[in-house]
Amino acid sequence: MQRRFLLLAGSALPAWATAGEHTPDSAADWAAQTLALAWRRPDGRDEVGLLRLDWDAQRMQVLGTWGLPSRAHGLSSDGRGGFYAVAARAGDWLLHVAADGRARWARQDGPWTFNGHVLPHAAGLFATETDPRDDSAHLALRDPDTLVLRARWALDGRDAHQLVVQPDGRLLIALGGLPRSADGRKRAGPIASALLRLEPETGREQRRWTLPDAHISLRHLAWSLDGRRLGLALQAEHADAAQRADAPLLAVLEDDHLQLPVAGGPGLGYAGDLCAAPGGGFVLSAQKAGLGLLWHPDAPARWIRIAELTEPCALQNQATGAGQAILIVAGRGVARWQAGGARMLAWPQAMVPDNHALLLA
Repeated sequence: MQRRFLLLAGSALPAWATAGEHTPDSAADWAAQTLALAWRRPDGRDEVGLLRLDWDAQRMQVLGTWGLPSRAHGLSSDGRGGFYAVAARAGDWLLHVAADGRARWARQDGPWTFNGHVLPHAAGLFATETDPRDDSAHLALRDPDTLVLRARWALDGRDAHQLVVQPDGRLLIALGGLPRSADGRKRAGPIASALLRLEPETGREQRRWTLPDAHISLRHLAWSLDGRRLGLALQAEHADAAQRADAPLLAVLEDDHLQLPVAGGPGLGYAGDLCAAPGGGFVLSAQKAGLGLLWHPDAPARWIRIAELTEPCALQNQATGAGQAILIVAGRGVARWQAGGARMLAWPQAMVPDNHALLLA
């Protein structure tokens, strides 16, 4: 941990940013955790595994691993102690690891490829996909246990990415809008990014939001803790490097209005992930700039730096006795930030973490 390891404890933040928080005063505030994460080994092989984060003993341990055909991207809880892992664009595999460690695989039975995210839902397991023959976006519905395909609907656009569920059961899906070749690589062409609201029974589009800047791609989504607003992590695609570097990192959907609360940002135009934060805000990982950033609705036009790390990306929030804790997965280990305390654990072996992580109960 020799370079870029700085975590700012809650005491260094404005009072409104940690309202309702208190200084950790018991071992339970720093109890061990189980983290699902995908990574690449030094020999180039990809794995997904479970890590035990022992904050009291200040060490991390690998509990189990599953070899992967290619890079993973998003991880989702199955609600029963297990998790789903899905291939990064343009992979063709989906994995379910049950709470007892049993693994079930599904592979695409046609040309479609996965786009890195799935969503467990009352209707089943939704996944975003691409048909590489015409670069079109699709929404697929699978059985959450067998992973068998139930339905597939074409979406009006391309580069569908993360999806979340509204309280009423309807879906919100980010269309990245980037033109891509069959292997998932970006290619030249106009960007058509949008946020879609869909009917889960039919995949029918009910509403569409876009940003005024057509060079910004909508990527990752997270609800605030109070459920009042949806945060959207952004990726700038401006040809001009200066414009790209100062592009906004976050969009917020509140009362069906999509806005850019912070005009620019210190993130070099790239937000890797985001998660809910105390007080109805969001923490965002500016991966290329090496920053963890806090946005709070009480100061909506500014960013607050909470961490400086090497390659921060995956984020997870957790309720603790001390309030909300934020895990930041970075190039050299896992950082944990919360009001009154901040710590970091080094990786137990040589590994390059992928973009997302999942805390398991």
